[in-house]
Amino acid sequence: MQGFGDPSGEYWAGNDVIHLLTSSQEYSLQVQLKDAEGNEAYSHYDHFYIDAEDKNYSLHAQGFSGTAGRTSSLTQPGTQFSTKDRDNDRCSCKCAQMASGGWWFEACGPSNLNGIYHAGVSNVVRYNGIKWYYWKGASLMATTTTMMVRPAGF
Repeated sequence: MQGFGDPSGEYWAGNDVIHLLTSSQEYSLQVQLKDAEGNEAYSHYDHFYIDAEDKNYSLHAQGFSGTAGRTSSLTQPGTQFSTKDRDNDRCSCKCAQMASGGWWFEACGPSNLNGIYHAGVSNVVRYNGIKWYYWKGASLMATTTTMMVRPAGF
């Protein structure tokens, strides 16, 4: 099983790998964000896993804390992963097509870390950009994001 991209830069491990990892024991998730001005924030989830492909890699993240908003920018637990060719979101608008990539959109929800990086753009609303809504709203895109998992309680 291989991921997508370059592990030393832009990289996605792949949902099969993330599922296998997070189904072996309890894991937590930390999302780190950085904007064009160098501001940093994070969202931490005490419990995190994704289901297998037969359940469309449904995301489960609970126990939110952090500095990237008062509430979680991840969608509701059980939201299915959507891609351009596998529309599993709850919107007739096909979120993955509009956002130019796969993510747990629910109904084109408040986050998309697999969005397009628009270099030099920080205050322009671009639907297909990298977003974490409850951190900076829709108008400020993250320039760097990292999703990290580790055993819960580590």
